[in-house]
Amino acid sequence: GMPLSSSGNIQDAPLPALFEELGTRKFTGTIVVRSDDSEKAVHLKEGQIVFATSTDSNDRLGEILIKAGKLTRGHLETALVLLKKTAGFKKLGALLVEKGFVTPKDLFAGLKTQVKEIIYSLFLLENATYRIEETFPTDIIQLQINMQELITEIIQRIRQEA
Repeated sequence: GMPLSSSGNIQDAPLPALFEELGTRKFTGTIVVRSDDSEKAVHLKEGQIVFATSTDSNDRLGEILIKAGKLTRGHLETALVLLKKTAGFKKLGALLVEKGFVTPKDLFAGLKTQVKEIIYSLFLLENATYRIEETFPTDIIQLQINMQELITEIIQRIRQEA
């Protein structure tokens, strides 16, 4: 496999190759990718992608659920107000389900879409830096995402949109 440097530029280490290498090594930890306007983190467990987070507003769960027709703008706004009151002790997804704004099944599908969208957006970046950390968040819902399928799906999407 390729030598893994703990940080660098994606121009020198393309992300698909990086993910593949981490998959081969059954790596558990986080890749943080920083570009001009955002920071995105992909969490892996034993080489499999289980979650991703992003500071980009386009990648927000609420927006993804609205786009999918599973959540109304009004419900999202209500939930965000309630979320502020919990001072960060609650996750948006948990709150949406608790209030009956989305079903657990729709939330789960939304989270999966969110992770896929974040990774898709990473593969489109032309200039960004990355760092690999051996830290793994304990408070995330772990999703099962098939790495090969995801990468194949993304490559097809990039070709279609080119």
